[in-house]
Amino acid sequence: MDTQFIQGARYLLRFDDMCPTMDWSLWDQVEGLLVEAGVKPILAVIPDNQDPRLLVAPPSPVFWDRVRSWQARGWSIGLHGYQHTYVNKDPGILRLNRKSEFAGLGYSEQVEKLQKGLEVFEREGVHADAWVAPAHSFDWVTVSALSALGIRTISDGMALSPYQDRQGNLWIPQQFANMRPMPFGVWTFCYHLEDFTPKAMVTFRKRLKQLGPRMVSLQDVAGMGNRPQSAGDRLVGLLRQAVSGLRRLKR
Repeated sequence: MDTQFIQGARYLLRFDDMCPTMDWSLWDQVEGLLVEAGVKPILAVIPDNQDPRLLVAPPSPVFWDRVRSWQARGWSIGLHGYQHTYVNKDPGILRLNRKSEFAGLGYSEQVEKLQKGLEVFEREGVHADAWVAPAHSFDWVTVSALSALGIRTISDGMALSPYQDRQGNLWIPQQFANMRPMPFGVWTFCYHLEDFTPKAMVTFRKRLKQLGPRMVSLQDVAGMGNRPQSAGDRLVGLLRQAVSGLRRLKR
């Protein structure tokens, strides 16, 4: 039995859609709570945001200074696509959403987008610790392109704990949108600032206090993935796909 199961559950926090025009007043509150709790999250940064839905506030002139400070603090930075614009309805490997910036495109086009995103990171002195796909949608072409560009850690997928795929890439699963206690395994909770209503902030504070002592960083769990994907992992994925399908039918 894996040691992380014996020792009990471990948790990671991830925040998506980090960009110059996000709600900074709200983020400053969240960041203060994370620092106070000693939590080291994964921050999914969009290299060149062109998504009009994320134009919430005037662009911060010190955005990249902030990103560099987060990484210097030991927080992980995820490459969150390139421009966060959806070009088709391909659900990709995980089949959770019917929109994608990458899935369904050819290898050369995907490599070009990824290279442009990484060039922005390089110019700004930021290292991509992991891949975070917009809308959870990417395909095996994306995975191959990422590997070729040196990104071998993927923050996504459904599993009980980190694992390696057949290409030797590390998958750190992202299973839930909100914090909740679990009996065992490694669980990533993914937040978006747009979901932080006053009520949600109260719940976030409560859960952070409750689960904070068992929070880990991406670096902490990287060594737990020396195993293949199991039947239990695949079952978790099938259950999540079924739930997502039911949600789409209700819309």
